[in-house]
Amino acid sequence: MGVWSQLRIELDKIFRKLDIIDAKVSVMPQVQISVNNRYLPTLNALHKLGGCGYATQVAEVTGRARAHESSNLNTLAQMGVVERKRLGKTVFFTLKPEAMPK
Repeated sequence: MGVWSQLRIELDKIFRKLDIIDAKVSVMPQVQISVNNRYLPTLNALHKLGGCGYATQVAEVTGRARAHESSNLNTLAQMGVVERKRLGKTVFFTLKPEAMPK
């Protein structure tokens, strides 16, 4: 058997495996959250904090003002991407499970 025929057999195996993977992925539930690019640093910072934190903590990670991050987090809560919980005088934000990257 020549090199080209061996190569063809190996490529066929790879294509069959890719077809199987594609079939599995196509039946998986897809969750997509569409947010403005303005909120991506806020979401990334909240994710880096373990999926939860205060606006002050998020601001420390992003390097932006706490008031700006607080506004972004409140908007994301209204959009349903994060949960907003009041603990005394402070507000605690948690990423919803469907917003967490896999």
